[in-house]
Amino acid sequence: MDQIGQVVEIQGKTALVRVRRVSSCGENCNGCEGGCKPTSTTMKAVNGLDAKVGDMVKVEMNSGAFLLLAFVGYILPIIITVAAYLLVSRFTSDSLIADIAALAALVATLVFFYFFDKVPKKSTHFTSRIIRILR
Repeated sequence: MDQIGQVVEIQGKTALVRVRRVSSCGENCNGCEGGCKPTSTTMKAVNGLDAKVGDMVKVEMNSGAFLLLAFVGYILPIIITVAAYLLVSRFTSDSLIADIAALAALVATLVFFYFFDKVPKKSTHFTSRIIRILR
């Protein structure tokens, strides 16, 4: 997955790059009357090309890694919540207990992600890198 952004800060061999966040509408604002405002986010990228602050750059992230992170962050909590509900509902006829178990599983999953979100940051498989300086 490639994105174009602007280097806003250099931190050693890493650059902070501001990229436009792409929404489901594609943010084709010239032809849209939806009234949304384009948004941006800042991401860290390995600065192997020695880009400077203000440079427009092309940033690459492994597409498989991006999809894996999206699955783990969005789909996996839903699967765990539904599985907890179904498992507990097999052993009890009280739906309130199954609801509480599902909610507890969701909260536990989100707490786990909150405390262990450093794992992708330590792996080079999930690292973005600058692949080209545009200007």
